[in-house]
Amino acid sequence: MSEKIDFYNSLELTLIEAENLISDGVNNSKSMFHTPVLSTFVNETISTRTVVLREFNLKNRTLRFHTDSRSGKIEELKENSISSVHGYDPDLKVQIRLKGKTLVHINDEISKEAWAESREMSKMCYSVKDSPGIKISSPEPFDLIKEEIDIELGYDNFAVLLFSYDSLEFLFLKGAGHRRSLFDWNSSQLKSSWLIP
Repeated sequence: MSEKIDFYNSLELTLIEAENLISDGVNNSKSMFHTPVLSTFVNETISTRTVVLREFNLKNRTLRFHTDSRSGKIEELKENSISSVHGYDPDLKVQIRLKGKTLVHINDEISKEAWAESREMSKMCYSVKDSPGIKISSPEPFDLIKEEIDIELGYDNFAVLLFSYDSLEFLFLKGAGHRRSLFDWNSSQLKSSWLIP
């Protein structure tokens, strides 16, 4: 965030600030949006987990995350794609909430391209022999030793989650007066409005 808070009283600049913060999260591991929270529905409850932001497409308003295709969230998302992404930075005192849908990509062009761009260390995570979340008696047998696995075989367990948002809420906490705003793309054009913090 810039030292001079230009966006404080401008909806247009607030949206640009939000998009810049999300974009920064792709490569900046210290950014609030490098590891946001993704929430989805599981029957009549909500499931929440931390994910790593791999790509942000501003034009399409999509965020890309990677996951294990054997994970329970895959079936959850196929059943109900409605989801939300949340990030909060205590230093900047900024919260961003996104609402939209998450689509799953397994063994298609999107997942192949994402796998090819992934680092070796990231690929190792998908070489675990069983599904994430299964109860086990001891964790040691599941420790990965690089020399003992063919990392590229992990692609069989790799999935891409593409989250597309149509609502962005921005909250900035400041002693002199908080600022909260909402940006909505549900209609044919963007609707922007201030909210009471």
